[in-house]
Amino acid sequence: MPAYLAIVAGKDEYLVDRDARALFEAAKKKLGSEAEAEVIDGAMIRVEDAQGIETRFIESLRTLPMFGGAKVLWLRNLNWVADTQQGRSEEAKERLGAMLSALPSALDDVHVIISATPYDGRRKELSALKETADEFVVHAASRPRPYGPDPAAEQQAEMAAARLKSLGVKFDRGVPEAIVGHVGQSTRLVLGECDKLATYAGKGGSLRESDVHLLVPVFGDGDFFEPIEAFAARDLPWALAALDRHFFNESSARPLLSALQNRLRLLIQIRVLADSGDFRVSEAGLPNDAFETASARHGPTFGSAAKSSANVFSQNPWYISTKVAPAASRYALAELIDAQLACAECFDASNRGADEEQAVRALFLRALAVGRQP
Repeated sequence: MPAYLAIVAGKDEYLVDRDARALFEAAKKKLGSEAEAEVIDGAMIRVEDAQGIETRFIESLRTLPMFGGAKVLWLRNLNWVADTQQGRSEEAKERLGAMLSALPSALDDVHVIISATPYDGRRKELSALKETADEFVVHAASRPRPYGPDPAAEQQAEMAAARLKSLGVKFDRGVPEAIVGHVGQSTRLVLGECDKLATYAGKGGSLRESDVHLLVPVFGDGDFFEPIEAFAARDLPWALAALDRHFFNESSARPLLSALQNRLRLLIQIRVLADSGDFRVSEAGLPNDAFETASARHGPTFGSAAKSSANVFSQNPWYISTKVAPAASRYALAELIDAQLACAECFDASNRGADEEQAVRALFLRALAVGRQP
């Protein structure tokens, strides 16, 4: 086996590459300046690419520098264990098996780091080396338990907060989570948007959630709409301006109404639980651990753990506690139910061919302009 073997895998390319690079640099430092460092790009675009990568990797395992000394070999960006057509091909699986089978034939002074992304956790080729490897790191996207927190999202929010602080920017509570909500499919995008927002605010400046919704586009599976956040903040001027921007770019109100209905479903559940005394909700959200305590008490009653706005306990605790819950303190239960019924009226107006923008504006004006007593 190699003198040192480290495997880093996961779906987030930034985190995988960051950790693998740290191990690569640490190995180079440990072996000294005489050691040879080699990086092999393991990214396969076509299945035919696998043969060349396999040949180069195995040759490197069995070759030391011309003038002696150790070698650090990094097989980087290996995408053969992804849930893709190329990754599922029999040829790629055979080539990967050959490469991993060649590891025991590595020369004694060869140190090997393998970084694999995207990573399909159902594949067992790399996990079979867990006991053999000196380092085995997997950035898993799954939650440790059905109603538990999302570690990846929490880590991204912490990294976003740290990046903004390092750039000398102040920010309101919820800004890091809002950034993650928009671009949380990629840590690299999260940090890139932090840099962009910091440039906008300037050193010593401040950022609000409204700045995130105005400046950060939604990537991947994001479902955040600026008008929804303005509605949650009960800020009528912001809401009307956000609707202007939305309908300037979109002709249909249906995606917006669907997102609003999903948010209202969650708010209604939070408001009911708060009114029943399960927890106290305020402008700051929910107290620490209040959501987890309530989920332990009521989670099974709410049904399946599959993520759905119909089950508040299937959501991320940080998202509910800091992002959604504050709005529940601004609305009575009757107001939230009225808004939910108004969404259905807007869908009916759309089906009749009426002016969708006018219907949605009327909904927002009724909900935000005048408060209703419970």
